[in-house]
Amino acid sequence: MADGGIGSDEFVNFKCCLCVKKNITKEADIYCVECQDYYCTPCTDFHKMFPAMSMHQFIDKSSFNTVSLHTSLPSFPVEKCEVHKSKLLDMYCADHDDVACATCIAIKHRTCQHIHSIPDEVDDLCKEIDADKTNIELIRIKTKIEEAERAKKFLIKELNAQKEKATESIRQFRKELEVILDTLEKTTLKTLEEKYKNGKGKLEDEIKNLHRHIDELKLSSQKLTKSVGNKAQEYVAVKTSRKQIIEANEAEAESVTNSSDVKVEFIADSTIKDALKDFKTFGLISVSNTENIREKMYVVKSKKQVNIKHQNDRTSCHVLGSCFTDDGLLFLADYNNKTFKLIDLSSESIKDKLNLEASPYRICQISKNDFAVSLNNQTIQFVTMDKELITTGQLNLDHVCNGLAYKDNKLFISDSNTALYIYDMNGIMLKKITTDKQGNAIFNDNKDISVSSDGKMIYVADYYKGLIVLDIEGNYKTTITDPDFINLFGVCTDKRGNIFVCGWGNSKIVQINEKTTGKLGILGNVCHGFSCSFHLKHNRLAVTNGSSNTIEVYDLL
Repeated sequence: MADGGIGSDEFVNFKCCLCVKKNITKEADIYCVECQDYYCTPCTDFHKMFPAMSMHQFIDKSSFNTVSLHTSLPSFPVEKCEVHKSKLLDMYCADHDDVACATCIAIKHRTCQHIHSIPDEVDDLCKEIDADKTNIELIRIKTKIEEAERAKKFLIKELNAQKEKATESIRQFRKELEVILDTLEKTTLKTLEEKYKNGKGKLEDEIKNLHRHIDELKLSSQKLTKSVGNKAQEYVAVKTSRKQIIEANEAEAESVTNSSDVKVEFIADSTIKDALKDFKTFGLISVSNTENIREKMYVVKSKKQVNIKHQNDRTSCHVLGSCFTDDGLLFLADYNNKTFKLIDLSSESIKDKLNLEASPYRICQISKNDFAVSLNNQTIQFVTMDKELITTGQLNLDHVCNGLAYKDNKLFISDSNTALYIYDMNGIMLKKITTDKQGNAIFNDNKDISVSSDGKMIYVADYYKGLIVLDIEGNYKTTITDPDFINLFGVCTDKRGNIFVCGWGNSKIVQINEKTTGKLGILGNVCHGFSCSFHLKHNRLAVTNGSSNTIEVYDLL
C-alpha cells in the first residue's frame, strides 16, 4: 500500500488524479465534467478555489460507473453553449437535429415534440451515430479546406506579383508620357527660338535703316555748316539736305506706321491640360475574379423546357440573344416580337418585358443592372433593370450590329459578315478588324461574341469557319474547329475556363477547354440553337431556339 493511501489499489475503483501524481492512492468522490477527471473531496475543494474552474460541473460518487466499467468516463457532455456560456450542451432536439443547452431548449425549442436528455438517453442516441465515420468526414473536409486555403494563399502570392508588375507598368507608362512631354517641350522651345530670331532680326534691320538716316542727316548738317560763306556750296548743301530730310521723314513715318512691335509670349494649349484633367487614372485597373478552373466535363443533372411566350406577343418567339443577370434571372432578345424579356426560371414566368423600336439581336451585361442590346436598325440600345425595365440611351452606328460583348468600357460588335468592331462607350470606333497580320480574312459570317474567363480573349462564333479567337485588343490568334461544330451561332463561357457553343440545324452543345482549346464533350443536342448563356452560381446553362416559344435550361454538376 502506498504511503498516505487508504487501501490497496485493487479496492479503489476511481482514483483521485491529483493524488496519483503524488504517488498516493485515494478514492475519488467527485468527477469534473469539464476536466474529464476524478478528484477526492480535499482536491475538489482545492479545485474550486480557482475562479476559472469555479463554474465547472461535478458529478458525485453515486453516479460513477460500476466496478466492471471503472476505466470508462461518465457519459456527460463537456462542451458549453456559445450563447449561454455557463450551460452545457446536454439536450438534443430531434425535430431540428440540434444539440443545445437547457436554456436554448426552453427558448428556441419549446414547441418541439422530440427533446432528449443526452446523459440520460446517451446509449439510445449513440446507436444513430457513427463517431469514426464522422471523424473521417471531418478529416476529409478539413483536408479540402486546407487545400482551398493553400490555393487562396497562392492566389494572393500571384496577386502580389501581378500588383508589382502593374505598378512597374504604371511607372513605365509615366516615363513614356514624360518622353512625350520632353519632346513637346523641345519642339515648343525650338519654335519660340525661331519666332524670337525672326522678330529680333526684323527689328535690327529697321534699326540699321534708321541709323543710316541718322548718319546721313548728321553728315548733311556738317556740310551745311562748312558751306557758310560759299553761297554756291551752301545752295547745294541746302538742296541735298532738304532731300535727305524728306527721306528721313518718310523713313520715320514708315517706322511709326509699320512699327514692328514684336512680342514673344507662350499661350498654352488648354485642351492638353483639360484632356489630362478628364482622366482619373493612367488607364483601367482590371481585376480578373475568375472562379476555380474546371477541367472536367459537366454532367447534366436535369433538363427542362421553359415557355417564354407572353400573352401580348404578336407572333411566335424567335430568340437570338440571351444573358443572365447576377441573381439568376434571364434576359431574352425576342426578334419576332421586338421585345426584351426578363424570365424568372425558378417560377418559369415572364417577370418583365420591354418593347423596342426595332428587332433585337444580342444582349450583353454592362454592369450589375445595365445591359446593352443590338438592334437590326444599326443601333445599340442601353437598358437599365430597376423597378421596371427602362431604356437609358443608344448608339447609332453605320453598320449592322449583331453579336455583342463588353469588357473594360469597350463594346465588341460583329456585323454578321466579315468585320468585328471595337467601340468606346461614347460610340467612337476604336478599331475595325477584318484581316489577320498576313492580310487574310478572319471572318465569313460572324455571329455571337463572348469574353474569355480571364477577360484576355474574345470568342466569336462564325457560321462557316468555327470558333474564332482574338485577344482583347482584337489581334487574331486562332480558329477552333471540330466536326461537332455545325453552323455556329451561340457562344458563352462559364468563368471557370470552359466555352460552350451551339449552332443552327441539328446542332450539338459542345464544351471546350479554354486553355487547351480541346473539346471536352457534348452536353446535348439542340435544334436551331441561336444563343447560350451560363450562370455561375447555379451551374445553369440556358440555350435558346430559333422560331420556338420555349428555351432549354440545363442544370449541371
